Amino acid sequence: MQVQAHDEQRIVAAIEAAELVTSGEVRVHLNDTCSGDPLRDAQKQFQKLGMHRTAERNGILFFLALESHKFAVVGDSGIHAKVGQSFWEGIRDHMVPELKEGRWVDALELGIAESGRALAEHFPHQGRSDRDELSNEVSRG
Repeated sequence: MQVQAHDEQRIVAAIEAAELVTSGEVRVHLNDTCSGDPLRDAQKQFQKLGMHRTAERNGILFFLALESHKFAVVGDSGIHAKVGQSFWEGIRDHMVPELKEGRWVDALELGIAESGRALAEHFPHQGRSDRDELSNEVSRG
C-alpha cells in the first residue's frame, strides 16, 4: 500500500504532540503484510527499533500491517506496569472502528493521543532535561 507523504506528516505531528507532555516515546511502524501474529511481529520490531533502551522503559509502538489489515500496540515494561493490560485493549478498541472504515491515519491519531495522555500522567515531561530518545519518523518494514 502506498503511504502518502501527508499521511506520514499527520502521524509524525501526532507523535510530536503526544511527546510534548511526556518523557515517554511513541513510534509507528508500517508493514504491508503480516503473515502471523501481529503482536509477535510488533514485539520483534520493538526490539529492532531499540525501543527497549529508553531510560524509563516507557516506549509505545503502534504496528500496522496495512494490506493484511492487522495491527498491534506494544508498550515497554515501565508503562505497562503503570497502566496494565486493559489499557492496551482500550486503545485497540478505540482504533478498530476507524480501521474498519479504512481510516488508518485517523486510527493512529486516536491511539497516539490516548497513549500520550497515559504517558503524560505516569511519565510527565521533564522540561529542559527531557530529550527525545527515539526518532519520531515512521519506520517501514
